[in-house]
Amino acid sequence: MKHKDYSLLDIHKYSQNALRCLYSSLKGQYDIGREGQKLLLSFLTELIDEDKNLKKIIEEMDQIDGIRAQKSKLKIEKIAETWLKKAYFEHLFRNYSIIRGYFTNFTKKIIRPQSKLGQDKLKRTSIYYFERYNDKYKKKLKRCRSNERVLELQKKYPKLNIVDAFAFGLIIEKFETTNEDLEWFENIVKILIKKK
Repeated sequence: MKHKDYSLLDIHKYSQNALRCLYSSLKGQYDIGREGQKLLLSFLTELIDEDKNLKKIIEEMDQIDGIRAQKSKLKIEKIAETWLKKAYFEHLFRNYSIIRGYFTNFTKKIIRPQSKLGQDKLKRTSIYYFERYNDKYKKKLKRCRSNERVLELQKKYPKLNIVDAFAFGLIIEKFETTNEDLEWFENIVKILIKKK
């Protein structure tokens, strides 16, 4: 199952004690030599301490792979991503209409800009991130609904809404349309329909 593409910049801020534990484990398990162990430990320490030079290198790597560190996302972007995931659940479950105006009203209530300029800026930013994530999720939904392997699985379980359930798994980034993920998903379905 696929999870979000996290950046190295999202690494947990491990303590020195935790890093010493890693160093001890490396000494015992891997034959990379003392210098290799020190180099790895130094790399991790600089990463955790957010060394500026290392951060720049990782940001370049992230750009090549199209990854964005979670902590570098703006608050409004995180709100849009979460709101739309919940909205797509309601859309798939209850035929909820996903309307941009609902989202912009929601962000106004959460962020509460004081000035007219702040309100205008918030509205533009809200619309930008709404469109960005809505487009992304729409494409995932469309891909899922036309995927032959997903449709085959739907035929196997005609009484269940397999296509939309799997589409939601794609939207919340728990699954990809790989054979392995479809197999895991089918295993979940089997557990759900099994009588106690």
